[in-house]
Amino acid sequence: MTPEDLDLLHRAQDMILAVELNSGEQFFAEIVMVVDQPPTPDVFLLRVEREPDGAFVATSTTGESILLSEIARVAPIPGVEYPNEPPA
Repeated sequence: MTPEDLDLLHRAQDMILAVELNSGEQFFAEIVMVVDQPPTPDVFLLRVEREPDGAFVATSTTGESILLSEIARVAPIPGVEYPNEPPA
């Protein structure tokens, strides 16, 4: 993950981003919290799906933790309006 991606994660708390893992898996996720500290820097997130009307709906009620080292990249979702500062 690039420094720009890490910066985006930090600014995107409570926002939905596209996430790609090193394994190639891609999904949308609401970023809950980024813990960028040893021994295990990670991000807590909630996976979501996009409904036909454009709304995002959680795929489960439990979040998950993913090590930052397992994330290849993150990106804002085209067409989604981000409150306050756009995470571009």
